[in-house]
Amino acid sequence: MNSRTNPAQLARTSNAAFLRDALLRTRERTLGLLADYVAALGEECKVPRRPELNPPLWELCHVAWFQDWWLARNPDWALGVQCSHNAPKLESRLANADARLNSSTIAHDTRWEIGLPNLHGTREYLAATLKDTLQLLEQADALCCRQPEKADQCLYFFRLCVLHEQMHNEAAVFMARLLDIPLSQHHAQRPGVQACGELQPLKLPATQWTLGWQGDGFAFDNEVPAFAVQIDAFEMDSRPVSWAQFLQFAQKTQHATPPFLAFNNGDWIDQSYGQQRPLNLNAPAENISWLDAQAYCEWAQRRLPTEAEWEYAAHTQAAMQWGQVWEWTANTFLPFDGFEMHPYVDYSKPWFHDRKVLKGASWATSAEMVHPKYRNYFQPDRQDVLSGFRTCAVHLVSEA
Repeated sequence: MNSRTNPAQLARTSNAAFLRDALLRTRERTLGLLADYVAALGEECKVPRRPELNPPLWELCHVAWFQDWWLARNPDWALGVQCSHNAPKLESRLANADARLNSSTIAHDTRWEIGLPNLHGTREYLAATLKDTLQLLEQADALCCRQPEKADQCLYFFRLCVLHEQMHNEAAVFMARLLDIPLSQHHAQRPGVQACGELQPLKLPATQWTLGWQGDGFAFDNEVPAFAVQIDAFEMDSRPVSWAQFLQFAQKTQHATPPFLAFNNGDWIDQSYGQQRPLNLNAPAENISWLDAQAYCEWAQRRLPTEAEWEYAAHTQAAMQWGQVWEWTANTFLPFDGFEMHPYVDYSKPWFHDRKVLKGASWATSAEMVHPKYRNYFQPDRQDVLSGFRTCAVHLVSEA
C-alpha cells in the first residue's frame, strides 16, 4: 500500500494531472449513483427523514458547494492548510447557498425543508463547479511548476475535494442498502476488490510504530502529527470475521442480525439493493456496529485490535487481508498530541471522544481513499456503515 503507483498514495502526493483524472472519474461515479437513485426514486429522489439519511439532491448540492467554497470562491486556496477557516469567500452562483448547504451550520432535519434545485439544477450546479475547479487546477499546476516546493500547499484543497466527494459516493452506497435501491456494480463497488481467503493467525513481534501521517503530501488533520507508540507482541486474524463466524455467534446468543438478512429453509438470504441472493458466508460480516463487535469478542474470548496494531499489521504483513469492510478498532476517536485544526474545522474536532476509530476500507470505498493511515470514525452503535471487524488473541504471544 506504500507503492508509488497506489491510487491512495497518489491522491495524497501526486501532481495536478493525476488530480484532474481523479476529479473526472469521481464525478462520473457521482452521476452514475445519481442515475441509479433516480431510476429507483424518481426525479425528486425523496427519502424518509431518518438520522442515517440525507436527501440525495441536498447531498449532491453540498458536494458542489464544498468544492466551490474551498476553491473557486476562496481567494486564498493556494495557501493550503495555512488558509484561514473563515477567510472571506466570493459570491456563490447559487442563491443563499451557504445557509442551505454548509453541513457545519445547517441542522440535519432541516435539510428536507430548505428548498433545493431540482434534478436538472443539481446536475448543472455540479457541472459548473467542476468546470471552475478544473480551470483553477490549471493555475495550480502552473504555480507548482514555478515553485515545486509549494506543490502540497497549492494542491491541498484539490486533494481534499476529491476525497470529500468520494466519501459522499460511499455514503450513497450505504444509503442505498437502507433504502433497498438497486445499484449497478460499476457505480457501487470499487474495481478489483479481492475476496477473502483462508483465515490465518498473524503473530507480530513487539515494535515501536509510528502512528499517523509523516512526510510530504496531503493529510487529514486528525492524522497528524505522527508519533511513536510502543506495541507489545500480539496475535491477530489475517482476515475480518466472516458471516459464518458472526452468524454462529448470533444464533447461539440470540444476538440481533442486520435487518437485510433473512433465514429461510436453513439458508441465510441477503435482501438488499433490490435483490434477494444467498449470503456468501465466507465474506466478511458487514453492517456490524462496534457494540456488535464487542459482544462477539466477549463471546469468542477475543478482542479488537488497537488502531496502532491494525496499522502496523497492514503495513508489514503480506498475508493480512483488508479492504473489504471498514474495521472497528478498540480506540476511541481522539486527537493526536499536538493536533491542529485544518481549514475545514468541522472535519474532526466536533467528533472526538464519542466515536470509535475504523481502519481500512470497504468494497464501496473509492481507490484513492484506501490508505492504511486513514482514520475513519463513527458512533459505536452505527449499523448502516459497511463495517466489520477482525479479532486478536486476548493474551500476549510469546516472542520466543
